Amino acid sequence: MKIYCYILCVLLCGSCGTRPDKHPNTGRVITDALQREVVLPDSIQRIVCIRASAIRLVTYAGGAPFICGVEEQETRDNCFTHLFAHPELRQKPIIGPSMGGDPELIMAARPDVIFMSTTTAGDADALQQRTGIPVFTIEYGDIGHNRQTFYNSLRSIGEVLGTTRQVDSLIRYTDRQIAELGQRAQSSGKSPRIYVGGISYKGQKGITSTDPYYAAFDFLKTDNVASVIDSAYISPITGTYIDWEQLADWNPQVIFVDTDGWPLVQEDFKTRKSLNRLLTAYRDRQIYTLWPYNNNHTNFEVMLINAWNAGKVLFPEQFTDIDVTDKANEILTMFVGSPVADSLVRNWGDYRNVFGTEKNTLNDMTDL
Repeated sequence: MKIYCYILCVLLCGSCGTRPDKHPNTGRVITDALQREVVLPDSIQRIVCIRASAIRLVTYAGGAPFICGVEEQETRDNCFTHLFAHPELRQKPIIGPSMGGDPELIMAARPDVIFMSTTTAGDADALQQRTGIPVFTIEYGDIGHNRQTFYNSLRSIGEVLGTTRQVDSLIRYTDRQIAELGQRAQSSGKSPRIYVGGISYKGQKGITSTDPYYAAFDFLKTDNVASVIDSAYISPITGTYIDWEQLADWNPQVIFVDTDGWPLVQEDFKTRKSLNRLLTAYRDRQIYTLWPYNNNHTNFEVMLINAWNAGKVLFPEQFTDIDVTDKANEILTMFVGSPVADSLVRNWGDYRNVFGTEKNTLNDMTDL
């Protein structure tokens, strides 16, 4: 009798402090971004996405219908393209704050798998152990130099969810778009000196906040004057900044401004009147807006739309057949599943030359 009691105690103690594994070690085994072998059920019906824009990548891969809970920020009034395309996501149960959610709330949503970005193998393992739910990590990458990382994540998500056909179609489409942008621009035989300012990093920034690796400019194979900045001074997290005098020294022929930073950029021009005349782009009224792409991590579809608009500005003869709104809806449908360009225009405004006639332009400042 004592032996039986001892065995029972060992079994009970062995289970203390752990949660039953919702998914036993049977099913598919798929390797995630951190080279973890994750055991997944054969059929996935419900998912959640945590940390920086995991939900956006999953939406790109056709996963929006699987989402059964969202981080708190997804329920706010944010300009996220995936929320414009899938407003029902705002009504999903909240699984905790951004950048990690809450394990108890995640379990309450009953997902079959947790997609997790911007993490470590240790954090992913700890969450998986605590919830008893498979945690599958993904890496964000970008649509420029790290495009293959982005594509690999899409393929992994597609493999998990069974949306491989949709993922393959999106990847082919993106490659065709980038190739066509480059071909059109190169056929012009021109490469104007250009600059983009007002890039947001954890809040609005002025004209001296830039992006030396601005993907839209790379697609067009044009001369981004900031690309000469030493990599030691470039950060995708805290931002890349220059002196105003450096901008005057580069003297770009065309300046683009991120719409999110436009209020501060406008103030920059007002407070540096003597330097405005040093800028060819200012004297020639060649300053244009681009939509904000750095909105809770990079919005790849917005960057691609920005490239087509920049192409029309820089190479009008080669892009005369392109209607930017039509192109935006085409891209948005491929990436997030719905033509929601009108929603973006309502929030960010139309692409425009800032020397316009409407309110909040530089039209009244050309004599400065």
